[in-house]
Amino acid sequence: MFKQQKRVSFKVVMMKMAEPNHKLHVAVFPWLALGHMIPYLQLSKLIATKGHTVTFISTPRNISRLPKTPSSDNLSINFVSLPLPNAVDNLPENAESTTDVPETHIGYLKKAFDGLSESFSEFLQASQPDWIVHDILHYWVPPIAEKLGVRRAIFCTFTAASIIIINGPSSIMIHGRDPRKTVEDLVAPPPWVPFETNIVYRPFEARRFMEYPTAGVTGAELNDNYRTGLTYAGTEVIAIRTCMELEPEWIQLLSKIHGKTVIPIGLLPATTTDDDADDEKTWLDIREWLDTQRAKSVVYAALGTEVSVSDKEIQGLAQGLELCGLPFFWTIRKRAGASVVLPDGFEERVKGRGVIRTEWAPQARILSHGSIGGFVTHCGWGSAVEGLSFGVPLIMFPCNLDQPLVARMLAGMNIGLEIPRDERDGSFTSASVAETIRLVVVEEEGKIYRDTAKSMQKKVFGNKRLQDQYVDSFIKFMENHRAEM
Repeated sequence: MFKQQKRVSFKVVMMKMAEPNHKLHVAVFPWLALGHMIPYLQLSKLIATKGHTVTFISTPRNISRLPKTPSSDNLSINFVSLPLPNAVDNLPENAESTTDVPETHIGYLKKAFDGLSESFSEFLQASQPDWIVHDILHYWVPPIAEKLGVRRAIFCTFTAASIIIINGPSSIMIHGRDPRKTVEDLVAPPPWVPFETNIVYRPFEARRFMEYPTAGVTGAELNDNYRTGLTYAGTEVIAIRTCMELEPEWIQLLSKIHGKTVIPIGLLPATTTDDDADDEKTWLDIREWLDTQRAKSVVYAALGTEVSVSDKEIQGLAQGLELCGLPFFWTIRKRAGASVVLPDGFEERVKGRGVIRTEWAPQARILSHGSIGGFVTHCGWGSAVEGLSFGVPLIMFPCNLDQPLVARMLAGMNIGLEIPRDERDGSFTSASVAETIRLVVVEEEGKIYRDTAKSMQKKVFGNKRLQDQYVDSFIKFMENHRAEM
């Protein structure tokens, strides 16, 4: 495993800390989901760009899945693989990520993940980083880090509004005292939000949220609220993927609710270099088709790899894409155990006008292409940021968890438009899909969404100077708050 490293003496460490150019060693440890690992990798690169050393911790298979960074970048990022326990009942062989299991089996993945605590403790004791930046489900990380004298920061990859509405104060999460028990409770702001807001669930979304599948494993430690509550309580600092330009009142409220320093680290806007450097041929093949399309005419559709979309929803979206009459590129990737069922004859009818891809696609590069005029998205925060980093207006189709809350926030900014759905059961029509797409992408009435997306790209989402300042502030905070040993 890891050999124990001798502690440096007090005198040497104090002299080392006094040196103005002493670089940080930051360990980062994301949850086993691609939607978490990618922003953690983005943050790692930005920290390493400043000359600091970063250790990225995950499982072997997940590390192999990460986009390859060009060797020319010469960044000091070390990858440490911690293998999951060999035998966990009901967990498929080689399952190391949420995409490897059905939603109903994620509880078993959490159980396996908890088996990493011993090897993580050995790593931390051997390497003695200045900081451990950990994810929201890692409730056993803070006490280990505190015992070993390592500073700890939780890095949340969601919006502040989503965190507050879904979770609330850590004491409520830990002790199971959430007063919201019904659908009616979830369609209104929670009692700990002191201001008016329309960032709430609709009835069908609240019902889905309450019915979100869990595995047949028992124990409080496998409950997300309990884990997250303990993680917030045990960490020292809350870093969050957002910025004051978007949700200042929510960021301030998050700090008040948890009684901790909250540091917005910016949006980690997408760049075309975020895509896998080893898969150039895939991009060249896709670009060849995109190059034949008119500027701002193509609809890019992708609902992520984590979200569960029913066959009925997939077919309704397909019929809407067909009906809208615009060229489209649709990336459909479903989690393990799920299959894609398209309408009969769909692919033949849209041949030449539409591309359907069921394998990985370089999303950042596609969104950056001049032919893309709109992005049909599930409104996962990472995907939304990616589209808006390139000024692409959103056609929003949120499904579950934080996605409806993200959609409400962005719709309020006129950055995009939600596909209309029946608030009671979530049903929708293919005609409404087509109408929403055309409105956002080509109709004169939808010019406000196109103009606002482009404006917000320049001011916020794609403003490199602004976003770099946020990351720099977080790095400076870590530099100024090393542990005293």
